[in-house]
Amino acid sequence: MANCAHFAHQLALGLMTTSYRFIVLIFVVLLSTLYQFSSLSAADSSSSYGSLLAVQRNGNWIPRCNKMGSRFECSQNPKCKWCHSEALDDMCFSESKAWRLPHQVFFCDS
Repeated sequence: MANCAHFAHQLALGLMTTSYRFIVLIFVVLLSTLYQFSSLSAADSSSSYGSLLAVQRNGNWIPRCNKMGSRFECSQNPKCKWCHSEALDDMCFSESKAWRLPHQVFFCDS
């Protein structure tokens, strides 16, 4: 009986550790997403010219993929990727940011 109790205790500790790791992963993803949005909104407020969905730098239009709210809108710009998540909302990211997202959390359209 003692072995059964010890096994149950070890199983509970393993489940708590797995849950804890998952919560930490989600927390890190949320923080990085918030950081990206806050840095982008700071850039938005300093730029009085430019459209809602793109900013002009050196004559080139750089899309603000995070401002695109639908998969269709995101897919219209080749520099943006629509990314799906079971844990978080589906979102549009720039190609470079989509590439850096954790593959355990997001799956991005090609």
